[in-house]
Amino acid sequence: MMTHFICPFFKTCGGCLYQDLSEEAYLEKKQAFIVRAFADHSISVTPDPIVRIPIHSRRRATFAFSGEHIGYNALKSHRIIDITECRLLKEEIVSFLPTLKQWVRILQDKGDISILVTDSGLDIHIKTTKANHPSLPLLEQLTFMASDPTVVRLSYNQTPIVSKLSLPFPPDSFLQPSKEGEAELIRLLLEQTTDIHKAIDLFCGNGTFTRPLLANGVKITGYDCAENVRMLGSNGVMRDLFRVPLSAEEMKGVDCVILDPPRAGAKAQIEQLALANIPKIIMISCNPSTAARDSKILVNAGWQLTKVTPIDQFTWSNHIELFCVFKK
Repeated sequence: MMTHFICPFFKTCGGCLYQDLSEEAYLEKKQAFIVRAFADHSISVTPDPIVRIPIHSRRRATFAFSGEHIGYNALKSHRIIDITECRLLKEEIVSFLPTLKQWVRILQDKGDISILVTDSGLDIHIKTTKANHPSLPLLEQLTFMASDPTVVRLSYNQTPIVSKLSLPFPPDSFLQPSKEGEAELIRLLLEQTTDIHKAIDLFCGNGTFTRPLLANGVKITGYDCAENVRMLGSNGVMRDLFRVPLSAEEMKGVDCVILDPPRAGAKAQIEQLALANIPKIIMISCNPSTAARDSKILVNAGWQLTKVTPIDQFTWSNHIELFCVFKK
């Protein structure tokens, strides 16, 4: 059982919704949400037990700031709640909040600050609504900010300011919310691909799932429109899968397709998958509603949804990650 104290910002900030529920009631609510999402598309599912991810494990966060305020937006509002703690975030982020407060006083602007905990330190990206290049005085201020020993990289409106180490991904790269959640997804993936020789990874990002399969000897190519797909070298291809989805013909001869689309799902790409003759499809989705919508397309085309494993990477919210397996 996951024990916790109610956060002082619960029901004030727009993050957690269910901290006041018992563990049993909370898990029942999330399971019911998954079942209902698929039932809305006439698919009956019995999800596996929810895999719980520990609190204080979330390694990335984005804070809104304006003037001297920095924190999360209030529920259904643009009003900023100045937070001093968060039970979901890693301690490295929480302990850096007072420093961020000092930074926004210097910036006197508004926008977002994204922060990621890496193995080497904090990777921080400041994005202002003006989206301007820093002036010389501001550049001096930003350089001073980046002198903090816990900061390994600081970027401003896509412009690198200071990079103390070479990180293996560009600023604002998508990573799974927690290392624990990522490890669980990779474990499930490897468990389902022991007999796979050739695969495709769609919406692959920087290769979270491509790399483990490569290490297992699978011949695999990752596709994504993000710049960091180039980090996969000859195993990565730049492609906007929303505008130019991979065709059924291009997927010919593949044993398995893995896809990890954004919250909007991958309807155009799924429609091409439905035309392909692929033995296995693994879909990882952070949105049960679009996962169910896209699953219906595959079910109608002859695939069977054989496994739905929920991974609760978004504790106390109405979001949850799903690991879905389809067999032809």
